[in-house]
Amino acid sequence: MIAQASSYSGPIPPPDLLAKFDEIIPNGAERILKMAESQSKHRQCIEKWAVIGGTILSYFGVFCAACIALGALYFGSTLVQNGHTISGSILGGGGLTGLVAAFIYGTRSRREERKQRDQRNKELIRQR
Repeated sequence: MIAQASSYSGPIPPPDLLAKFDEIIPNGAERILKMAESQSKHRQCIEKWAVIGGTILSYFGVFCAACIALGALYFGSTLVQNGHTISGSILGGGGLTGLVAAFIYGTRSRREERKQRDQRNKELIRQR
């Protein structure tokens, strides 16, 4: 007794299997290829909008952080001008310190994320 198994990965089957689909289903191979092309275009569109959305969110975050910093500075300086030196200094300094800390944390986390992604890519290349 002889057993044979075959497999493939990806949306498009090998040519001999495509030919068999064409024999069984009218225009079967063409329909499979159109489906794979359609799926590929759909995935690329989703990836494109994910990148665009991430960019928009990052700019929105920077805009919000700038508004918070300017607000903290404005209200802190107003408090100092009205004679509330300690509370104004705490508000202005705390707002700026928080923004600097958030910037440093974000930079470090992005750097670590890039290192991990590069490490995974190197491991994938070694496995091939």
